[in-house]
Amino acid sequence: MNQPIDHQEFVLRLHEATPRTWVTPLLVGLCVLVWLLNIASGMSPMSPDPRQLLAWGGNYLPATLEEPVRLLTAMFLHGGLIHLAFNMWALWDTGRLAERFYGNWQLLLIYMVSGLCGSMASLFFAASRSVSVGASGAIFGVVGCLLAATLTKPHRLPPALVKSMRSSMFAFIGYSLFMGFVVGFIDNAAHIGGLVGGFVMGAVLAEKFDHDEFKRQAPMRAVAACGLALVVLTGLWSLLPRAAA
Repeated sequence: MNQPIDHQEFVLRLHEATPRTWVTPLLVGLCVLVWLLNIASGMSPMSPDPRQLLAWGGNYLPATLEEPVRLLTAMFLHGGLIHLAFNMWALWDTGRLAERFYGNWQLLLIYMVSGLCGSMASLFFAASRSVSVGASGAIFGVVGCLLAATLTKPHRLPPALVKSMRSSMFAFIGYSLFMGFVVGFIDNAAHIGGLVGGFVMGAVLAEKFDHDEFKRQAPMRAVAACGLALVVLTGLWSLLPRAAA
């Protein structure tokens, strides 16, 4: 019978494997910088006009069909200070842990793929009739990759950490999705798309729980994850209603 993994030893291994978590503060900084540039351009800090968000690269089906880059740019736009503050708090709280689990570059990959999945899912729902912006799809993906680690590799983690992470993540997901159904302007499609994308990426990519195993498996599994993401996103793009253009 395997002995439970010591929590302090596990944390030490993660810090040795990923000494600096620079991707999370970089992403937070980029989102804040874009918001400051929005304000400098004359956009309202609390309740920006959707037309202005669209001009800055918001996700809206007719425009995104013409400019697919909006799937990416919308991830760095926010509908006011409260929207930005909540998302950045969630990203700071979950991103640094996910960066320890998966490493700097893999966390960046998870974030970008999840955000694209969230933007793509939104095009079938909220963004088909209004402008959708925000990092929440990508952040749900970060939560999804952590959830994948606790559900698919619980034996590689300290039991107490697994229990606390599962409870906090399910609470976050449940509360956020509930609010999305109650409050009309929250884009639950982006949340769910990002969550699924992040979970799948987390399940496919190699974790940094064992350094030697990571070195052996990480490159091949990263290629597989990128290939899978490309196939899924291309397939979803082909299903978008072109009449909206």
